[in-house]
Amino acid sequence: MDCNEARRLLHAGADGELGPADLARLDPHLASCPACAAEIARIRALRDAVREGATYHRADGELRARLMASLPAPLQEGSSPRWGKWGSLGKWLAWSHPARAGLALAVVAAVALGIGQLARYRYDADAVAREMVASHVRALLSGRPLDVASLDQHTVKPWFNGRLDYAPVVRDLAEQGFVLAGGRLDYVDGRPVAVVVYRRNRHPVDVFVFPEGTGELPPKVSGSRQGYQLESWDADGMRFLAITDASADDLHALRRAWQASAPATQR
Repeated sequence: MDCNEARRLLHAGADGELGPADLARLDPHLASCPACAAEIARIRALRDAVREGATYHRADGELRARLMASLPAPLQEGSSPRWGKWGSLGKWLAWSHPARAGLALAVVAAVALGIGQLARYRYDADAVAREMVASHVRALLSGRPLDVASLDQHTVKPWFNGRLDYAPVVRDLAEQGFVLAGGRLDYVDGRPVAVVVYRRNRHPVDVFVFPEGTGELPPKVSGSRQGYQLESWDADGMRFLAITDASADDLHALRRAWQASAPATQR
């Protein structure tokens, strides 16, 4: 199974709707493909966020009374539907205009609420921070935190060519105490992104790179989440979100070193 075929099954897989045959084909692919595994994790997180964050609004007594009063009387026992096979449409058309308008308004409100929840999830700083933590931990637990392993920025940067629609910035910061380890692809904030990986005194530091001009940038994140430190900054026409289990001072030092190493025209 390749990624194109797997992605057609991810939503059903996240909802537990796949049959045994499809599961037997999908599970091995997820075990060997970090990008698809990250995508199904994102889908599940989004589903959980909508389920937990959606609000329930009960119609007030007056509105319920008007809707009930506008409904047609139920059919008497033994009588046949007036509209034959179009019975459902007939019942809809038999409703009064206020009832139809009320139902349409309820549908529109439900759709708007769902879209609002999705939008808030995608661009909420806490949600992005959770995705970063999940990505960082998943990479460590998988035993494959890198798709390309190299100390040379001129090896890591070209590796992303053809795999993304932008060229991420990769800095050599070894003199500042951050040794380049390599990079990988991941899926954060609803899009594939480059992750540049450094080492700081044996602690891994993941730097997620988001380009400007390709849609709305994710919010900046900072502080501590689940024992990990997060930091964000803008440079080189891109936004960088970093995470590590090293200290907050180490992460601040990375940001300063990165910004100081930018060409003079971009500082």
